[in-house]
Order: sequence, then C-alpha cells, then structure tokens
Amino acid sequence: MAENTETIKQGFEAFNNGDSEGVMETWTDDIKWEGSNSDDLPGGGSHEGKEDVMKMLGEIGEHWESFEATPDEFFEDGDTVVVLGHSKGKPKEGGEEIEVPFVHIWRMEDGKGKRVQALTDTLVVARALGVA
Repeated sequence: MAENTETIKQGFEAFNNGDSEGVMETWTDDIKWEGSNSDDLPGGGSHEGKEDVMKMLGEIGEHWESFEATPDEFFEDGDTVVVLGHSKGKPKEGGEEIEVPFVHIWRMEDGKGKRVQALTDTLVVARALGVA
C-alpha cells in the first residue's frame, strides 16, 4: 500500500477507536474539511485547522449513539487519495441504524492530509436525525 493511502487508513482506524490525537497526527496543521453544504448535519460545512476539524468530528457523538466510518477501497494517484466506504450509525433520538456510502477525496502534502472533500447521502442522514 502506498504511503499516502497508509496515512489515511491510519486516520480512519484512529477515528473509529476514538483516538483524536492519532487522527490529528495524519493531518497537516492547516487541514481543510469540506463536508456537505448543510452545516446542520454532522460533518457538514467547511472547517479549517486541526482543532476546528477535530471539534466538528467530535460533535458527531452529540447526534449518534454509535457511529463508525469504514473505508472499503482506496485509490491513490500522486498526492490524491480517494476513499470509497460506508458509515454506519444509530441516532441518539431513537430511530433505526443506518448505513450510507461515502466518498472522501484527500489531497495530501508531505505525507499528511491537507484537504478533504467528504461526500455522502445527506438525505438519508437528515431523515435518520429527524431534520428532513
């Protein structure tokens, strides 16, 4: 596995294990997260810098009783890593567990994540959280 892919894989493992320091080690200091257009949804909006992105990721637990993001495939080309995966979560406010696909497009710099575009099925997520 290529170096950039391995870094992103380590970040997902740290996230799913609740290791925020481990996650942040895989990012540049000026990381930029671009989620869905709606910042009403967990992970939505645009966030810059390690602390801001980690704060946003930490807020996922405010909405979900359980949540994990599982990468299924990695495609690396130069400083770009595309991750195809699925997120699974159970809303805190009741409701059924959902599973939705995601695509993350990572732009790397010096072996660390500098920018990510995170795409998912926002309608399914919004319905599960009762905001649609």
